Amino acid sequence: MLWAPGSQWARRGALALLLAAAAAAYCYRLGSAPLAASEAYSALAAAQPTVAQVARSTLRYDPGKPILYQLLLHWFCRWAGHSEAGVRALSVLCAVASLYLVFALGREWFGDEAGMAAALLWGLNPLAVVLARWARMYSLLVAVALGHLLAMAKRRRGAGGGTLAAAALLGAAMLYVHLGALLILGADVIVMVREVRRSGNSSTWPAIALAGLLFVPFLPIGIGQLRALLFGHWMDWLGVGKGSPLQMALAASGAGAALLWLAMGSGGDDARRERLQQGLIYALVPMLVLGTGSVLIRPMFEVRYVSPSCAVMAVVAAGLLERAGARLRNLSAVGVGAFWAALLPLCYAIPHDPWPAIAARIAADAHPGEPIFFEAGFFSPDDISAGAADGAFAQGFFRVPFDYYFHLDNPRAAVPAGCPALARKLIEARLAGGGGAWLVSARKWSDAVAELPQGPHLRVDFVARFARILVLHVRVTRPLNPPARAPDPAPP
Repeated sequence: MLWAPGSQWARRGALALLLAAAAAAYCYRLGSAPLAASEAYSALAAAQPTVAQVARSTLRYDPGKPILYQLLLHWFCRWAGHSEAGVRALSVLCAVASLYLVFALGREWFGDEAGMAAALLWGLNPLAVVLARWARMYSLLVAVALGHLLAMAKRRRGAGGGTLAAAALLGAAMLYVHLGALLILGADVIVMVREVRRSGNSSTWPAIALAGLLFVPFLPIGIGQLRALLFGHWMDWLGVGKGSPLQMALAASGAGAALLWLAMGSGGDDARRERLQQGLIYALVPMLVLGTGSVLIRPMFEVRYVSPSCAVMAVVAAGLLERAGARLRNLSAVGVGAFWAALLPLCYAIPHDPWPAIAARIAADAHPGEPIFFEAGFFSPDDISAGAADGAFAQGFFRVPFDYYFHLDNPRAAVPAGCPALARKLIEARLAGGGGAWLVSARKWSDAVAELPQGPHLRVDFVARFARILVLHVRVTRPLNPPARAPDPAPP
């Protein structure tokens, strides 16, 4: 047994010990690493003085991420502060709540022992640890989605109107955390179809409908954000390639067959088998949709987008182990949990962009009047830029994390990505005032150098790469030629 049978205090103690161990792992050296670029956007939104400004900052800089997480972080940071640890602490709390909800969902679907096994499988999972220590909305998304699924499961078992309202509110909340939650709501619809096919009615459809209705006010903005994701921000780092015609045909047919089986496959009269099928729907449908879309349209799958499904997968695995017998379940859960614990040093060693080092290096040599330039628009692993014409990150994507650590008064400006001639012109126009200029670039060395002005009066005297970030400095070596003076008009 994973805990003493029949002893309520022993069960509570084992769960509390696991929660405490996970919380300690999540908090270890929480503020030691500098903020990543995306975390700096969370910190920027949280630091805004009013709720309206928090919302504007979020919608401007975070495509696909509605406003709930940033609003909660804004209020949370009033107490926790805006340090690296302060802006990450909300994710820690959400991760601990998620761990308890994994246990509760496993208990609801498969019993106490399976719930504890699911918690062991998820608690120190590298994905859970990374999300818990990251100042982004994904840890909150996992917690809210699990709460929604737990309320939906209780409603199917006969819970009353309060549980139905909780399921609807949590369903709407997860939509306001991340648009990826639409895939969870889609899985809800598939489960509802199964309910109707099995019993002729569904006890959860009002929760699904109300969650959708509560999201309607945000829907026009959400559609625009989805467009920005599909044709811009996902291109930023996932690339633009897609599958061949054969790959597209295989992916579409395979995904269609899998979705059909998930929706229509019979669980018979075994209630536990039906709950296992429901768990597979919540675990696999979001992965299938994003994976198939990556082949048919363009890359869009990233594991954090399906992080709630990964947590549900831990519950499904516990359910499968439960069917295999107590001994195998216990040994597997403890063994996997120990394996995850052994991987913790790797989770803490994930590299971050060294923004403090970049800021310190520029601060050490920068003349107060020297402008610092950033590249606007989206960037792709395929070295294709997009979105600048639509105002995407018009100030430069790296401007926000840089400003978090750089506190001098040097002017900042942006140059368009993918247009070196215009970039050179804009940088050269600002050289005279400061005697030089800095460029913080995400592009390859040759492309970044091409964005700098050239000539006998200029010299690139500093080039350094900080992880994926390239920092360059161009200096004026002799006075620039003054503009030609127009001749005086001839006397009448």
